[in-house]
Amino acid sequence: MLRILKFLGVFLAAFLFIFFIVFGFNMNALFTLMENSEDIQEGQEWVAKTQSLKGLTEYIGQQPERVSIVSIAIENPDSSILYNEHAPRTMGILSNIFTVIEFARQVEAGELDPNEQIALSEVDYFQLPYMDASNHSTAVDQLEEREKISEQNTVALADLVQVSVEYNDLAASDYLFFRFGKEQLDSLMNRLNIEETESPLPFSGMYATMKPGLYDMEAPQRMDSLSAMDRKTFDSLAIATAGKLAENETYREEVFTQFRQDEGLGVPFSMQRDLLDFFPKTTALEMATLMKNIQQEELISVEVSRRIKEIMSWPLKSSRLQSDFSSYGAYYDSRLGLVNGIDFGASTYSNEPFAQAVFFDDLQLAFWFHMSSNLIHQDFEQRLIWDPALREATVNEIRKNQ
Repeated sequence: MLRILKFLGVFLAAFLFIFFIVFGFNMNALFTLMENSEDIQEGQEWVAKTQSLKGLTEYIGQQPERVSIVSIAIENPDSSILYNEHAPRTMGILSNIFTVIEFARQVEAGELDPNEQIALSEVDYFQLPYMDASNHSTAVDQLEEREKISEQNTVALADLVQVSVEYNDLAASDYLFFRFGKEQLDSLMNRLNIEETESPLPFSGMYATMKPGLYDMEAPQRMDSLSAMDRKTFDSLAIATAGKLAENETYREEVFTQFRQDEGLGVPFSMQRDLLDFFPKTTALEMATLMKNIQQEELISVEVSRRIKEIMSWPLKSSRLQSDFSSYGAYYDSRLGLVNGIDFGASTYSNEPFAQAVFFDDLQLAFWFHMSSNLIHQDFEQRLIWDPALREATVNEIRKNQ
């Protein structure tokens, strides 16, 4: 009994910590918590079962509708893991990988100056209140700490790209989306033979499009309205809305005011998770293959691949990862109901190269809080590269349930 109480106490503390990081330290956040009390009990049984990565492998095997894993063993293809590799999964901010690739391509082609100065005020236009706003603030703080912000409050384009990857800065991602443009990104994806991945979209435009109050609708009514849209219509609306936010000050203030008043979308947690279904999707196999091409320095050119690898190698700033990996690069995301990541690397133990994509999608909310607060998906993905026992346990659970 004492052990159970201790576990519940630790889980509650972690849950409250990440809740207040996401939703803020104020009374309204407490009211939000109470209003969603039923939602956040979803999947509690899995929280206790997944205190270890071995327990997580059991979840993976028993919840195939929520998980895709592709771990390509580049030198030993027969030992690769392919699990729901063609299932459509929400990308979240991983869609920004295409703006990173286009940035690297244009720099290496001499079409773009990586030191071009960008006004931070132009980036701020895309940051909706309460929508991962702390990520943008942290990114700007880091730029300040690294002495990357000029006296004119500008930052080099290369540094903006870097923090967009490290800190999941949605505002920076949206700025980069419009900097390169949908047509250019679509052209890039065609060049890369991307077939199972939908085109990236600006996050500010998607979230504003989903906001019921901006359309004088209740949340279920707006959900139905979005569901009736075809993909092309939704994409066009999201892009037009984000563009209007950047260009029309009156409209921007109207939208920002509503997001401040509702402290975000103003919908229940479960619906906020379900709205991720409207985000662009990909497959684990296509993203892992992209990582493999980068790892092998075969994406567009050696120079482009190396520049992307340098941008994605930010996790190696951690001394812990330096002891486990001879090389490593990654891009992760976590938003309500979703945790995912793409990475490549080789361990210091075997030096065997891997390329991976791991998606946990449409998660039960209690389980998501548990996964997100403990960065479990990152630990799992990293250890798939250097821990043969975890790879074996994962394969065994998948086979057992198939």
